[in-house]
Amino acid sequence: MKSQTFKRRILLGLAMVSAVASSNVFGQAKPLITVNAGFVPVTDVAALYLGEEVGIFKKHGLALKANIASTGAVPAVVSGEYHFGFTALVNVLQARDKGLPVKIIAAGSSSTGVAGADVTMIHAGPKSGIKSGKDLEGKIVSVNALNGLLQMLGKAAVKADGGDPSKVKFIELGFAEALAALQAGKTDAMVGAEPFGTAAMGSSFPAIASPYQSMSKNSMLTSSYFTTEAQIKANPELFKKIQLAINESLEYAQKNPDQIRAQLPKFTKLGGDVAARLILPRYLTAIPRESVEMFSKTGQEFGMLSKPAVYDEVVWNGK
Repeated sequence: MKSQTFKRRILLGLAMVSAVASSNVFGQAKPLITVNAGFVPVTDVAALYLGEEVGIFKKHGLALKANIASTGAVPAVVSGEYHFGFTALVNVLQARDKGLPVKIIAAGSSSTGVAGADVTMIHAGPKSGIKSGKDLEGKIVSVNALNGLLQMLGKAAVKADGGDPSKVKFIELGFAEALAALQAGKTDAMVGAEPFGTAAMGSSFPAIASPYQSMSKNSMLTSSYFTTEAQIKANPELFKKIQLAINESLEYAQKNPDQIRAQLPKFTKLGGDVAARLILPRYLTAIPRESVEMFSKTGQEFGMLSKPAVYDEVVWNGK
């Protein structure tokens, strides 16, 4: 009897050791999946830097590696170097217009819908004589990329004010270089984006037009996060996690503007004083059909798109 009791105790002990060992093995956290992303260093992407910092990406089993990309990293995403990138909505439409299989996976940011206090405005010096969009005729105006979003907005503002967009000379300059050129008198105006718009106003170059208002009086989606159809097809579960992490980061950002402002000096050259004053975009998760169709229409109007964009082809529904 004592022998059987002793055996039972031995077996019970072994079972407990085995259970503890199994618990330790299965309880270990899975290694995070590193996702590479290409970002333009503007206010819009602060939401994802913040999401990574507060643990949102980690919550979804991801580690975000942000890479600075001057035009939203379309080539790097298409080649597979980056899992996803950030760029203006019209840039995604242009890429698809050229036959590139890119797909929007999440919203980026939206305009404020407030004239004179928007995320993209046109700036000119107080002594330039430029007071509105029409006054840009015959002037040199900088944009961050020719044939891109800001040039489209510049043209829209000129036309809405009764001017002729074809009479404006647009030149390509990076955001920081654009402000320096404006200060030096090498350009007459700049189509700026936050946080550089606030920096321009702080340097006595006020906003003379709010071009998003030329397209819509309401807030509209202006940028997006995108990948390729091939990457989604190869690993749909990964992109569902990325989509969830981005959307949760956007929601967190919309509720915590002060934390967004604190992010900016970490990946831009701006100091905390400018970050505290700049105009923040709206961080919304919706990808409105109206915004896609409005950019498609305006892009065709100014010869930047050859055909209408089809919403269901452009936007990934997560399935």
